[in-house]
Amino acid sequence: MQHVIQEVTDTLTGFVDNEEQRLMLIEAEADEAPLLLKSFGIVEESEHQPDIFLTFPDDFNDTRRYVEMMIERQHEQIEVLNNEREKQEKPPLEQIPAEFFERNKPSHERLADLMLHVRKVIELERQVIWVFYPLTDVTAEEFFLNLFAPVTDRVLAGGIPGTKIIIRDTPAQLLRWRYAEEPPNEKVYSYRPQVDFKSVMAKMEERAKSPDAPVEEKVQAVMLSAGMDVAEKRYDDALDKNLRVLGHYQKTGQKQNESVVQNNIGDIYYLQSDYPAAQENYEKAITIAVKEESQPMVMYQSINAGNALFMQQKYDGAFIYYDSSEKLADINKVLPQRIQALERMGDTRRAQGKIDEAIEIYEKAADICRENKYTLGLREVLERLCEVHTEKRDQEKYDVCKEELDRATKELKEIDPHLVEA
Repeated sequence: MQHVIQEVTDTLTGFVDNEEQRLMLIEAEADEAPLLLKSFGIVEESEHQPDIFLTFPDDFNDTRRYVEMMIERQHEQIEVLNNEREKQEKPPLEQIPAEFFERNKPSHERLADLMLHVRKVIELERQVIWVFYPLTDVTAEEFFLNLFAPVTDRVLAGGIPGTKIIIRDTPAQLLRWRYAEEPPNEKVYSYRPQVDFKSVMAKMEERAKSPDAPVEEKVQAVMLSAGMDVAEKRYDDALDKNLRVLGHYQKTGQKQNESVVQNNIGDIYYLQSDYPAAQENYEKAITIAVKEESQPMVMYQSINAGNALFMQQKYDGAFIYYDSSEKLADINKVLPQRIQALERMGDTRRAQGKIDEAIEIYEKAADICRENKYTLGLREVLERLCEVHTEKRDQEKYDVCKEELDRATKELKEIDPHLVEA
């Protein structure tokens, strides 16, 4: 995997260092985001990299809200920097002007103003690299183009000096058609990284065959190959490869990796409905993660162990694991995981016929979603609440719940219809 990341970081570094190029257009799938964003981070954190990276992995749904999010975030960042500068007895950076928050200008002009202001407060010898990488596909493609095209035009024309833009293109590749087609624009670099699962697998398998490939790279190649086997339901092959990898990590004392592989083996058994074997491996993974004091791993693995017990109708044991995951998610501020754990806790009580307890847990989850404006999670919880109110034949509570469910569904549809379909 390391050489795959190195290939991406080399490309990014080449773009940043190229005096001619000002715009990089990235064509990529949604599931390629983690590896690409990790590569951005590696380039940014390099001790040899003096430039400033401002990365926005936020989904694009609304032009005005997207720009206001950027303005607010830069305002907060300058505030943090100024607090540090005050401690160091340095003069403060000029804060975002109040008029930037007013809505009397088109969004693309507000974004250009923001870029110019950030350029003004950063030393001229340091470039500012703006990275716009929505994690999900942009559905409002024309609005996306209408926001970024005027700003990009100014950057390419030199109207915002010392600035570069890296942007994930829309599914229809509207930006590429605008900038990178004939005649070729030397200031624009179109990049299609080969980081999809099959391409990475092919590169890693080729690398693993090399006699000078490090052992860890070969082990990672086996792990990825096992993942491909699982995806294609070759469970025996996947299990064999995971056991080989497990042996390596046990021999070399890599405990956290050992925990991950034990969890992977649990998944293989779970997918084959061998829930006792899945439970055994999930619990082995948790035991190691607890000793390593890795709360995130325990949090996620506890859900898995709870599911394996739930499928065996061992509800009390399942509830304990879900409850543990919920508490850890609360401590670590992982909202989606916390809501998932509460949903599963409610499902468990419901399966036991303890409907009132289930309702109490679902209501707690709904309140947390409302408080955090987590509409996607709220919709899922409300669906469960409507079902249990129907079971109890409580028409009044069902009607109230259904009305709120419809509002949440409508709100999600306005953001992205795919959220509701999913």
